[in-house]
Amino acid sequence: PLRATGTHPGGLVPCGAAGSCRGGQRCCQARGGSWGCCPFAQGSCCSDGRHCCPAGSRCTAGGWGCSPQRWDLP
Repeated sequence: PLRATGTHPGGLVPCGAAGSCRGGQRCCQARGGSWGCCPFAQGSCCSDGRHCCPAGSRCTAGGWGCSPQRWDLP
């Protein structure tokens, strides 16, 4: 699951106008317009606005799981 953002004084990754994530994380926009931090820098944000998956995988079951990314599948 994503971690809620706060104001991280040393944050290296800006999220929107007010939030940020630590270096090595990725910002994902949650429902309602707020932001969360994905602990994977090259991760992919899931459409549910609450989860993310590591690089090389994609969200499944509406964000409840991750499966290996296959380039031969749509």
